[in-house]
Amino acid sequence: MMPFARDRNFGRACNGFLALLPAGSWAAIIDHDCMFTTPHWYAQIEEAIACRPDAGAFAVVTNRIASPWQRLQVSGDDVRAHRVAGEYRRGTRTLLDITDTKGFGGVVTIVNRDAWAETEGYADGLFCVDHSLFFRLREKGRRSYLIEGLYVYHLRASSSLPGKQEPKWKDCPCRGAETMPKERIALP
Repeated sequence: MMPFARDRNFGRACNGFLALLPAGSWAAIIDHDCMFTTPHWYAQIEEAIACRPDAGAFAVVTNRIASPWQRLQVSGDDVRAHRVAGEYRRGTRTLLDITDTKGFGGVVTIVNRDAWAETEGYADGLFCVDHSLFFRLREKGRRSYLIEGLYVYHLRASSSLPGKQEPKWKDCPCRGAETMPKERIALP
């Protein structure tokens, strides 16, 4: 799903969509400025969920993101280069436990609807709302994982209005030194 809100309250829009889903569901929250690079993304998500059905959320690998463990350097915006990178990454058959990091970037976030319901959900606003969910899931004991074989091209077209800086989620601890995750789980 690609939530949208005219008032730019992306967090509230995500919560509204997730509230519509039945118990036991999962949702892929997708940024407006990203693109899956292979046709295998759906099967990769299904495989991750089957491997860790009790997870709170999954994130993906992308090119323009602050988290070094989530970023793959692919130069330029030639879509063909990103498709090649996506096909190459598909050979990586692991989930990286990112629960103890500074939070995932929500370019694509696969959210467990039941885990979301255990929390306060996404914070209101536009920026850092992905981090708000990440930390709230962690507070409830839910693990988050990076699907290391799923690469998504991120244009990173800003959602900011010219000359206007959007406030971040007020409690966001996403800045500072990053803990590099090490625990990998092999996919069957």
